[in-house]
Amino acid sequence: MINTNFPNTFDFQEYKDSLPKEPTDPNSKKEYIVGCYTPDDWIHIHEVLMQDGTLEDNIPSDSIECVNDYKHSSLRGRYLLTDDEAKQLRNHDSVEYVNINTAKYPGTYEIDPSYLKDFDKEFRYDSTVKCVRNHFIYGLSNYGLVTSGTPDSTLKNRSSWNILRHMQQGDPWINDNSGLIEDRLQQYGTGKDVDLIVCDQDMWFGHIEFQNNLGGPSNYIGGNVLPGNGTCDLLDLVLDGPYYLDRDFFDANPSKKETRWDGTIVPTEAAAQAWWGNNSTDHRSAKYVSPSNGGTATGNNDFGTILINSTYLRARCNGSNTAYQTAGGDHGTPCASQAYGRQYGWAYNANKWFINLYGASNNGIEAGFDMIKIFHQIKPINATRGDKNPTITSNSWGYRQTPLTTGYYYYRQGDNGTGGVSFNNINWQTGTFGGPGFMTNMRNDRIRHEILPGSILTAGNEMIDAGVIFVCSAGNSNQKLVKADHPDYNNYYSSSDGISLNSSIFSSSGGNYYRTINRQGFPGQIGSSGIGSERVYKTIVVGALSDSLSLSTKESKVFYSNKGNLVDCYAAANDTLAACDINAATRYKRYDSHYEINGQLSLESNDLEFNGTSSACPIACGLIATKLEYNRTWTYADVKNWLVNNVGTMPPDNFYYGTEETSADSAGWNDYVALHDDSPIVIWDALTGNEPTPPPEPRRFASGKGLVFRGVNIRYT
Repeated sequence: MINTNFPNTFDFQEYKDSLPKEPTDPNSKKEYIVGCYTPDDWIHIHEVLMQDGTLEDNIPSDSIECVNDYKHSSLRGRYLLTDDEAKQLRNHDSVEYVNINTAKYPGTYEIDPSYLKDFDKEFRYDSTVKCVRNHFIYGLSNYGLVTSGTPDSTLKNRSSWNILRHMQQGDPWINDNSGLIEDRLQQYGTGKDVDLIVCDQDMWFGHIEFQNNLGGPSNYIGGNVLPGNGTCDLLDLVLDGPYYLDRDFFDANPSKKETRWDGTIVPTEAAAQAWWGNNSTDHRSAKYVSPSNGGTATGNNDFGTILINSTYLRARCNGSNTAYQTAGGDHGTPCASQAYGRQYGWAYNANKWFINLYGASNNGIEAGFDMIKIFHQIKPINATRGDKNPTITSNSWGYRQTPLTTGYYYYRQGDNGTGGVSFNNINWQTGTFGGPGFMTNMRNDRIRHEILPGSILTAGNEMIDAGVIFVCSAGNSNQKLVKADHPDYNNYYSSSDGISLNSSIFSSSGGNYYRTINRQGFPGQIGSSGIGSERVYKTIVVGALSDSLSLSTKESKVFYSNKGNLVDCYAAANDTLAACDINAATRYKRYDSHYEINGQLSLESNDLEFNGTSSACPIACGLIATKLEYNRTWTYADVKNWLVNNVGTMPPDNFYYGTEETSADSAGWNDYVALHDDSPIVIWDALTGNEPTPPPEPRRFASGKGLVFRGVNIRYT
């Protein structure tokens, strides 16, 4: 029997082998996605591909079948081509890429989710709650982190350091990171009327963290945007989104609706899948159907189709109050709780959306990006606000590949292949031997490389260009990531000497990559624009803070977090608390562990200690969502400007910088908490200047070490 939960790589491979694979016969027709440089280029290429007997160079002479013309995209289409026809088409001047449709052949190209997730981890309340930064120093059992028994009522709404640390620029634990602080947790916004989408593996919707009838913050609103007065705040973008986007159609077709376990009225799974996958008035309103198919759709509404995996189902991807999700992921639940959970998230009043982007039964990352873009473009007007809600996404995952262990490196030598230096026997995971320090300081044997143009990158670019704000984890390899004008931007390596950067390319999981060492990879690079040193990155990249203090008195990044001036901000990460599901390796008890719906007792809700930039990303994303509540037209640039100008750089007296090394093999590369950046930012709840009524300035206290921080009801024990 195939184990579709794949809790480890062996089981994942077994699962992958059961999926459809790419045909091995080079003469067989396979699905390829053809991308062009401009919309006019694509129109021309599409037309000549449809012709039979064309004589144009680098175009197959026989008519080519178009599988999907991507009405929602002006730059690409999907066609049936042989390998030779695809190779020929790549040489056409108007064609930017021709790549295999990896989503069609998951048995060949599906990526193990463990390689994607970045693991290694008014007053909010009427009375104080307990907050601890370093649970191990304070004592796990003292903080109710137990695997048997039940924490007492004093630990209800315990908050770790997810919230309190980011209420002000300074660190409240600067003098004692083992201390307990009791605080009511004050913040300016809650994410109201913002669509926050957590993009991850499958997750458990039934956790008490997402139930809105059981308490929570004093100004907690709860609920979701669908009818039914459901008790669960969460909605799945794939399965529930169609009703939000096309309410008239589903209300006119009651057989296509059902009542979810919590009381929310949702589309049936078949109707939701058909809504995305069929450009027909039988499955969606005419306003979303092409005129050629009998509809009236124009502009963004004429988005065509997106095929949904038939196993993308609520039981597998969402679960319920009495059943954990069955697809086997353990990463989505904690990420969601730290973005918008009522106990662990900043944006607890946001519209809480979720998509299983890369776990078992996913629809492919490219299709996920397309759905998010379409959702953002065609969502209804918020009747109260008079405009559309902002869209922000949390992405605690990234493509990483194993680099070469032997070859040539080019450190600050330009990109033309001159000045290469040989290296050998590098162990990237342990940071040893036979190679220069700038390469061997990595803390993982898989690092991020820049991906070359392809349909998955186009989908991401279009999503960013549509206005979606994309927050992503920096990564957990201690890899230095830099902006395009930095001297390390063109550092790379190759398999032999004298190879230029543009020729040092490798393939992995259906994509092509440069062998870059210090550039952003996928998905952080999506949406970037400009060339050379003028290139601008448009995603918000989040690094991870250590729960311990460096040199006993200073905060620092955690040793595994990626670093460099491309990291926009750092957030709490190491050993934070989060909600979890049954798939977590170690689960801790909660005071509020069960609830009832219509007399039916729920499964047990537990917490876990979460780590890595996977934790930092949703915490920062939730906080940014609270700023979008009052800045509804903000773009990525506005977010970055707020981080630089309002949040501000951490003072070196209180934050450990380390030294940015400028030689390939300096001993300083062994400093694993060095930032390699002279203006690090720790995100906090700084005003934007656009709040409707400026809140009072927070109270400030001067510490003995010169640090200024805000505090309310602080008690150290």
